[in-house]
Order: sequence, then structure tokens, then C-alpha cells
Amino acid sequence: MKNILVIIAHPKRESLTNAMATTYIAEAVKDGSSVETLDLYHSKVQQPFFSYDDANTLETTDEMRFFQEKIEKADELIFFFPFWWGGMPAILKNFIDWNFSKGFAFTYEDSRPKGLLQSKKVKVFTTSGAPKMFYFFTGASRRLKYTIKEQIVEFCGMEMRGFYHYGGVDASGNNSKAILADVKKRV
Repeated sequence: MKNILVIIAHPKRESLTNAMATTYIAEAVKDGSSVETLDLYHSKVQQPFFSYDDANTLETTDEMRFFQEKIEKADELIFFFPFWWGGMPAILKNFIDWNFSKGFAFTYEDSRPKGLLQSKKVKVFTTSGAPKMFYFFTGASRRLKYTIKEQIVEFCGMEMRGFYHYGGVDASGNNSKAILADVKKRV
């Protein structure tokens, strides 16, 4: 049995992003996995905007302990968010800044980074209103994937198992069924 932590970063509960997460969770539970969900916009536990005097002596807060315990328990981290302004929503970046901290997610040995979350797998699901091809031709999707894979996932010793971008998402929901069907196959 896998322990899965689903992390959602979308302010609207009735969004396609949330529907995708719900679909993924239902399939994972059917497969016998244990799933916990963190809805960053609606969690009772919130973290202020990240700031520090010295990143090397960042004190662990109660909120960090709360989130880091969930990360530590998980075999897989599954992220769901909209692709906004060329990246992830600020609340997700803030979550990463706070909780993937030195001493928990990475350390330095002989001036080289060493990831401490070695056994964890990661999948990313993201949406955009613009067509997927727009993000392909401009390189935007490739940049986001690279940033997440190289600068977060692998830096912390984890393994990227999938990066799925769904473009052309529209308010009428014309492509929602196809997207949700594809999400089911990615569990």
C-alpha cells in the first residue's frame, strides 16, 4: 500500500484542477493506496509569506512540522495546480519555500547539495487556458517542468514520475471529460 499526499493549489473548489485531484484520489483509493489531501487555499493550517533572516538557521515552526510530517509520511507527492503567469501559484511556491527546508528536504555535504527525501516519487498535474501547443512552442511548459524537476524534486532527492500539462481548458468544460479520463490513467 502506498501513502499518497495530494497537494492542491487552486482557490476555487469547483475548478477543473480540484476535479482532477478528486478523480486521481478516487482511482488511487481503488488501487489500495492511502491518500491524504492538502488543499493549500482551504487548509486550517496556513503559513505567512516566507521570509527569513538567515536560511541556514531557519527555525522550524508548528506549521512547518504539520506539513513536513505529511510530506515525510508520503511515498508519493502529487501536485495539482493551474499554470499561472509562467509558473505555479504563489501559495504553492510559498509552501515549497517553507517546508522543503534545509535539514528536512536537503543539506549540504562538502559544499554540494544532498537531497534528503530519497524514497519519494512526484507527479505534477497542471492546467492552463491557453492551448497546450502555445506552451510547447514558447517553451513555457518545458521551463516549468525543468524548474520543478531539477530545482525542487531532484534537488531534494526525489524522483519525478510524471509531468502532465492540460492546455486549452475553457470555462464551458468542453474538454473536461477527456482530461479527467486521462488523469485516471496516470495513477
